[in-house]
Amino acid sequence: MRQRVLQAANDWVWIPPDARDYIEDDYRLTIFPDRTSVQWSATERPLDELIAEVRERARGTNPLLRWWVKPHTKPEDTADFLTSQGFELVETVEILARQLSSDEEIEAAVNPPSELDVRPANTPDLIYQAGQIDAEVFDWAPPTPTQLQQESETAAKAKGSPDTGRYLAYLHNQPIGTAGFTMGDDVVRLWGGAVLAKARGRGAYRALLAARCAQGIRNGATLALVKGRITTSAPILKRAGFTSYGLEQCYQQRL
Repeated sequence: MRQRVLQAANDWVWIPPDARDYIEDDYRLTIFPDRTSVQWSATERPLDELIAEVRERARGTNPLLRWWVKPHTKPEDTADFLTSQGFELVETVEILARQLSSDEEIEAAVNPPSELDVRPANTPDLIYQAGQIDAEVFDWAPPTPTQLQQESETAAKAKGSPDTGRYLAYLHNQPIGTAGFTMGDDVVRLWGGAVLAKARGRGAYRALLAARCAQGIRNGATLALVKGRITTSAPILKRAGFTSYGLEQCYQQRL
């Protein structure tokens, strides 16, 4: 189980339509509109040589260079070396997974509150609204026009069992949270769980979790996978039966 989860986590890379993606033998570099990210690295070269190569490729693109250190990262001292080169640890997520069997089991484990309503965000207006919540909670940029167009087209084509999508959680008919999912074979990847600060503690994250796991089951998923922030979503996920399989840490440097 552990190997299955870690492999699924390592295979999970998000590449938006307006990004430039470079896959090399020993690392993967993605240039987003607002940041450049080393998605993974596993090298036998000297790290200072690899970092210099990445910095050169990132030069002139955007001000932030991020480097993810994961369970499969090589060499093992990559995090320490990044720190010595001026990178700072800015984010830690926990790799969490649980097996899926039935909607009823998920409902019982998650116990979503009945006062909340969860609906698909499947129109341009609703997708943009979800993106605005993400931007406020995660301090991200809202969806770019290209990203919005792609996601809207994907939602429009989906019939009944989409391979990817978003949900919005409503309290008294007001959107207070959002979360997304993407299918990868028989794994449902759960991402972007965000609840507005003013509405936390009402069970919105749990309601969004139940909806996404249920959708995954309808799509044939037998495993739910999340990369949860250790101080926010990870404790909720563990109470819902998810097991931890390690950490991924993001180191950042301003170019």
